[in-house]
Amino acid sequence: MSRTQAIKTITPNQMQTILKDQGVTLIGAGLDKAPMAYKDIHQVMAAQQELVEVVAKFTPKMVRMADDGSRED
Repeated sequence: MSRTQAIKTITPNQMQTILKDQGVTLIGAGLDKAPMAYKDIHQVMAAQQELVEVVAKFTPKMVRMADDGSRED
């Protein structure tokens, strides 16, 4: 899903539910920053395994990202 598609198809409630289920507190973000708007990190890393060395992995607990730009911050 693209970020543009995410804005059109994901509801704020869906985004909050997904993040809550993952134990993430959302301080703020546009719908284009929803987890399902991004490529699967495991697939991305597998595709570039010749280029990078994974040295750590983290799980976010709190997130603040820019709004989607549809309104003034």
